[in-house]
Amino acid sequence: MTDTAISNMTGSNTEAFLEEPGAFLGRQPILDRNQQLIGYELLYRADAVTNEALVTDDNYASVVVVASLLQDLGPEQVLGGKLGFINVGLETIGPDSPLGLLDPKHTVLEFSSRMPTDERTLARLGDLRREGYGIAVTVDSPAVVRQPLFALTTHAKVDLLQIPMEQLPLVMKLLKAAGGRRVLVAEKVETREQAATCLALGFDCLQGFYFAKPETLSARKLEPARAAVMQAIKLLLRNADIVEVDNALKRDVALSVKLLRYMNSAGMGLSGKIDSLKHAISLLGYQKLARWLTLLLASTDSKDPTAPLLARTAITRGRLMELLGEGRFDVGQRDNLFIAGTFSLLPAMLMTPMATALEELDLPKSVADGLLHRTGEFAPLLKLAEACEDPSLTGVAQLCKQLDISPKALNLAQMQATDWVSQLGI
Repeated sequence: MTDTAISNMTGSNTEAFLEEPGAFLGRQPILDRNQQLIGYELLYRADAVTNEALVTDDNYASVVVVASLLQDLGPEQVLGGKLGFINVGLETIGPDSPLGLLDPKHTVLEFSSRMPTDERTLARLGDLRREGYGIAVTVDSPAVVRQPLFALTTHAKVDLLQIPMEQLPLVMKLLKAAGGRRVLVAEKVETREQAATCLALGFDCLQGFYFAKPETLSARKLEPARAAVMQAIKLLLRNADIVEVDNALKRDVALSVKLLRYMNSAGMGLSGKIDSLKHAISLLGYQKLARWLTLLLASTDSKDPTAPLLARTAITRGRLMELLGEGRFDVGQRDNLFIAGTFSLLPAMLMTPMATALEELDLPKSVADGLLHRTGEFAPLLKLAEACEDPSLTGVAQLCKQLDISPKALNLAQMQATDWVSQLGI
């Protein structure tokens, strides 16, 4: 879509669009023995000028890298079909993490050897490995090879700033003697001599300043205002005229552009291009558009670094309630179950009481009763979805018995909800 088309579609908001904050992402190539590109390490960047991470919160940095890759720059533009190595921490590997939105076949999750690893963490890493993600660990001492984490790795990255060159033959001997086949990467290679030594010792890949310093990629961020999203949802819920909905969407340029991008994405499978909002609204329909906006509301316009994780929890909760409602409610009611589950975290997302968050939305009574008073036909499923997020699973068994839901059915719905959210592109 051209700049002229954007201007015609959105009127005076084009200037606001141009002033949106940028998204920044560092990228350093990783080469094989024949100096062919196999992937990039993706690095947190706070701006377009500073060519270093300046990370004070590892988990926040991981979330920002994933968000910049998926929402702002695009995996194809950044990786071009190659592997993406992403540094992650303990708090970003849970089932509801944004990491689940990444393509496992093109993602290597990179961990510090100093990350604490109890049985639960190791089990989760095993799950990620089985899902197809690569697992890398930084080798900064010979002792890393003996850690339980190392046995789960597909890649070992040897840090040449931590491992002296004279100690490198011993480390390589230990790596090759360890069980399993893994890709051996020498990182922070800074001289021709280091590169030659690493190749002679049998490293599979090399990374470092000798080949290329990290470059910083940037893009404008599209951040619709929450007020615009809420207004559009309100109009859809009261079945407003399509012209009124169209005008509401046009008032926020980022919202308009995101919707057209979504409709024109390969995943929609449309035979022709969508070039107007009215056309998009007609094809999607009010129910599907309301759902898309609900998902967008959960992940937009927040400076809170926990927002992506919170959004994922909200969306997963909504999808779980919808799945558990099959056979109990008709299709329209199941859409409302999804909205009830997602909106149940509005107070945390908007940092306002539930009554205030909902006061401008004319929600169906079943949704409003469940959210405001925890009463009505949706309340038991909402309580069950919330209980499933508690690591202790307090109350799950009792609620399942009350709702006549078997543990097997609940587990299946949870897996389906998680898988569905992982496929979303918002």
